[in-house]
Amino acid sequence: MVRAIHKRRRMLFVGSVCAIIASCIMYRNFRESWPLTVEKFLCEVKYALLAGKEILYDWINAKMNKNDCSLQSGRIAIITGGSRGIGFEVVQMLLELDMEVIIACRTPSAGEKAILKIRESGVNTGRAKVYKLDNASLESVRQFAGEIKKDYKQIHILINNAGVMFCPYQETEDGFEQQWAVNYLSHFLLTALLLPLLKAGGTPEKSARIVNVTSCAQMLGKMNFIDINHKNKFISGYAYAQSKLAQEIFTKGLQNLLNEKEYRVQVYSVHPGLVYTELFIHSYVWRYKLLFQPFFKTPKQGAISIVYAAANENVENSGGIYISNCRPSPVHPDALNLSIQTKLFDLSLQQVQLNDFFQHV
Repeated sequence: MVRAIHKRRRMLFVGSVCAIIASCIMYRNFRESWPLTVEKFLCEVKYALLAGKEILYDWINAKMNKNDCSLQSGRIAIITGGSRGIGFEVVQMLLELDMEVIIACRTPSAGEKAILKIRESGVNTGRAKVYKLDNASLESVRQFAGEIKKDYKQIHILINNAGVMFCPYQETEDGFEQQWAVNYLSHFLLTALLLPLLKAGGTPEKSARIVNVTSCAQMLGKMNFIDINHKNKFISGYAYAQSKLAQEIFTKGLQNLLNEKEYRVQVYSVHPGLVYTELFIHSYVWRYKLLFQPFFKTPKQGAISIVYAAANENVENSGGIYISNCRPSPVHPDALNLSIQTKLFDLSLQQVQLNDFFQHV
């Protein structure tokens, strides 16, 4: 009986989403061509259906979404975008595990406020520091990596968490579409630059770990290598999906390369679930908060799988997997395609102006 009620609620949720999308389409800017308008509408419908599926999946697997993890004293972790949302909760959980946590964020004062809030909540374990990093600037990534290399000889965990979603078309100072640059490309460069410290932090007993925070949106993604910015026909939802698919392809491809070199570094990708945060600010979800929020995970619930990938012994030496609700999950078929992995690596190296991903090791 209870399951039937939950099922009806989820069907109502999906139906409500479709109704809202249909209403929004009536108020679109009529200067847009109808073919593009229809494509945008179909994209939103696909997201609504995917959301309904993921909410059901999260509900079914809620009991699996837990991280029973031992203390990680002496381990050093870096997390991008750690001052708010899911990132804030990840920082708190890592400090509770007695780690040293480096918050890499665009506004250092926000990071300091986050630390203060965590300490005031009663968490006194671990150490926390804040460094400035703007993922919309490759130069900022280089400066951040340079500062970390001056201050540290090794790190054990890198969590590539910072992200934006469904943004209007905007290019970064480097000439890349914002979602591509922030979600994927900046983290590709950051990982390459910090790889020497990660390699130094890995041991035969316990590998260093890279965690790419991705999304179920990857399932709607397709790599547009001809127009990576989607400038000729920009649909924000598809551009976002491409950036998340790129993270997944990167995870699989990098793990293969690390295995070949026998580095003690493991790479994981994580879908935290549908989590209600400011990430949805450019979405109708943000405007209809009262309708959607009850169906979404809290930031704390979303953070659990990320910390699980970063620290849990159950996934030691299981690099390359995609984790959702602390369980390995299926990925987009393109992420397993070796030719696509190579093509993405080559393009990414060119875009961040590196000759070789391992040139700094």
